[in-house]
Amino acid sequence: MHERGNVKMKKPKVFLLAALLLAVPAFVAWSGSGACSAESVTTISFLDVMPSPERTALFHDLITEFEAGHPTIKVEYTSVPWEEAYKKLVAMGASQTLPDIITCDVGILQSLAKPGWLLNLDKQFNSLPFKDDLTVATLASKDSFSAMGKVYAIPDGYLCQGIFVRTDWLADAGYKLDDLRHWTWDQYFEVNKKLTDPSKNRFGCAFRGGPNGGLRFFEYLGSMLEVTSAFPNGNDKSIYSDPRAVDYFKKFYSLYTDGYAPKDSINWGFKEMVQGFVDGQCGTLNQTPEVTVTCQKEMVDGTWTVLPQPVNPNAKKTSFVWGYSGAYAISAHSKNAKPAWTFIEWLSSSKTNLEYSTRFGCLPIYKSGLKDPFFQKGVMKGYADALLDPNIQYLKQPNELSQWGYFLAEYNKNEVQKYMAGQQTAEQTMANLSKWMTDQYDKDVLHK
Repeated sequence: MHERGNVKMKKPKVFLLAALLLAVPAFVAWSGSGACSAESVTTISFLDVMPSPERTALFHDLITEFEAGHPTIKVEYTSVPWEEAYKKLVAMGASQTLPDIITCDVGILQSLAKPGWLLNLDKQFNSLPFKDDLTVATLASKDSFSAMGKVYAIPDGYLCQGIFVRTDWLADAGYKLDDLRHWTWDQYFEVNKKLTDPSKNRFGCAFRGGPNGGLRFFEYLGSMLEVTSAFPNGNDKSIYSDPRAVDYFKKFYSLYTDGYAPKDSINWGFKEMVQGFVDGQCGTLNQTPEVTVTCQKEMVDGTWTVLPQPVNPNAKKTSFVWGYSGAYAISAHSKNAKPAWTFIEWLSSSKTNLEYSTRFGCLPIYKSGLKDPFFQKGVMKGYADALLDPNIQYLKQPNELSQWGYFLAEYNKNEVQKYMAGQQTAEQTMANLSKWMTDQYDKDVLHK
């Protein structure tokens, strides 16, 4: 999933009222709703792993609104760039220094929950006041914010992939948008080829060769193989071991090796990909709905739109990876778990979730939110309707692997970059990825 900027982390602080220190011992008293009483003020630390200027401003506004209604809870917001998040949070978990609340994706969640560094939120999730309004997508994806059969995070919203395209470039290349609204993967590769003109510093694809870029190949491979799991046969042989995987690997990475993406995109993460698209260097971008906010701000209306994810024309179902954008989790070692949950519960209410989703550019976790006019028009309608498509087949990420986050952020990146740089064959790369998956499955599932 997503680096959203480069906001410097601050060390968590706890502010105690001097008068309280002098008058009575500091303590927290809880009401039936879980909120603090007026006898003390508690500061909770909140670390976001996918910051951007817009997202940071959004959280500052939400925190101000929350604190106005909860005067005994103060929220201290800090952030860390996505590209650094996995290593930093695992280190903090190991040292028992995680903030009270963190945002996390599937990989980070697994790496923090399984060692016991996150609080089990089963009871809290099942008692959400608006649970009956949760979308089928949210409930169906419960495994993506769970570990060992237990809920450890509350999804903030949903993201699914779409292809941002430069409509002016497509027109120049002779394409009509209506002819691409149900396009195949082969058409996608052809479009990227036709949009490429190095003499004009134009490239078809804003490619992600850096951390987490391998998730897009995982998604493409799953779509072409028509599977719903990384281990479709219930044994330790993953989709990377499939005899067809090498050819699909070569095809997918031809976007880079055949020159349809900038050379420096071998190291691109989220920020660089988006910039490459909005700046006019690249004609397509495979990304999630929150990028619409950036495009609306930085691009001329009518020069871009979002097409649906390409499909395997021979498949009975449309397969793609999707999930929450940055679920909320609580540190198992937090001394402020109750006020932390009060904040998460407030963020997760249908009203706040709708405000968050419309401003951040993700999809709400509630059915009522998807029916809001904001999500039933323009580019967001396509995303919202995608989650309601009965012909969708969800490709589950292998949550059973405790190091899946490390695989996406580090191991996969390093192996694939060797191939992209011409230092390793596709066959060797796939053999290495396949072996890693098998070894981890044996360790985490079969306990060999």
